[in-house]
Amino acid sequence: MITLPLCKFHALQPLNVICFKPFKIAFRKERYTTMVRRNYTKLYKITLAGWVDKALNLALIKKNVISWFKGVQI
Repeated sequence: MITLPLCKFHALQPLNVICFKPFKIAFRKERYTTMVRRNYTKLYKITLAGWVDKALNLALIKKNVISWFKGVQI
């Protein structure tokens, strides 16, 4: 986790669309698959780490990140 200064949020706004939203969607899908379909009732840290890893690999695609940096005007 990192914290970001409030004065820089306007410059980072595209991250919500390019990176964070796809990450949230992929994370929720992984969570649903594990908890509901596999009928898990207890959450372990290793399970959570696996969800984050899979979601990051799906959400942070190189072309998306590059397209964000091309559009940033600081």
